Amino acid sequence: MNQLNKCGICGSENLEFVDVVHDYNIGFKGNFNLYKCKNCELMFLNPQPTVEEGLKYYTSDYYQRTDEDTCLQKIMKNFTFSLQKFYAKNLNISKILFPFSQYIRGIKIIPNGRYLDVGCGNGAFLYNMKRINPSGEYYGVEPGNFDEEDIKAHGLNVIRGTLEDAHYQDNYFDVITLNHVFEHVPNPSETMNELKRILKLRGILIIAVPNLNSLAYKIFGKFFYQLDVPRHLFHYSDKNLKIYASKFNFRHKVKMRYGAFWDQTTFIVSGLHCISSKIGGNIWIRLHEKMAKGNIFIIMIYGFLYVALTPLTLLLNLLKFGDNVEIWMKK
Repeated sequence: MNQLNKCGICGSENLEFVDVVHDYNIGFKGNFNLYKCKNCELMFLNPQPTVEEGLKYYTSDYYQRTDEDTCLQKIMKNFTFSLQKFYAKNLNISKILFPFSQYIRGIKIIPNGRYLDVGCGNGAFLYNMKRINPSGEYYGVEPGNFDEEDIKAHGLNVIRGTLEDAHYQDNYFDVITLNHVFEHVPNPSETMNELKRILKLRGILIIAVPNLNSLAYKIFGKFFYQLDVPRHLFHYSDKNLKIYASKFNFRHKVKMRYGAFWDQTTFIVSGLHCISSKIGGNIWIRLHEKMAKGNIFIIMIYGFLYVALTPLTLLLNLLKFGDNVEIWMKK
């Protein structure tokens, strides 16, 4: 385990203990300590597992993406792709997509541009971007398993490993994206330095993370679904992301967006974590297993709660208190 004695953003040694938390999402045993920087309010796991120790906390299906989609999944994927395409090509009028804009990742179209997706999984986002902007070049890095033949068949350039393993050239990419990857990174400052090195002048860096400055975290605290300890090592907010951008001389006022497709899930699961802490066991894990097995009754209840919470999550995103935040930085 690695003990941190100073903040990973501002370098302050003025740290305070927040709470002892548990792995409610997957159920690994252990107590995990959260600390917060009193200066910039970055919260982080302390001590943190080493890279080797951290691997045991990821199940084989943590990032699972299946090729066998149900009819509903295919419909949702096509719907999301259509929104993504419209959003990417119409940034100036993207506000008319509200309330649907929270369901898609932000991106900027640059003809003949060079794109990098860090933590790209099976390359689905890169493939969609290639369909939207065929003239671009698309690269990715992914430490986990993926189908290399499928990646090559789609004309993508994906390296198995970390960003540092890739050894990209200086000033190489026009756009770099990290979608819910940055909170898993054990060395955020080193990663930011590397991102800045390989990004072109006036290039765009897009980082999406869970937002600690959200109503859900303020309500649920250590039971907040998106703490996801011990896999999430650092817990950011819209406020300290701006500090981070300034520290590395990025312009951070390009754009900030709030919300993502699991905002409703955050409220549902965080509430279940609270109940579990009172009565024992882990309700979410049991219900999730039943949904995975196709329990129609549980799926219908979950679907009802999801729809019922949608107006609240849309309002929170509009008020900038959504569960996730996406920041656009320009070099």
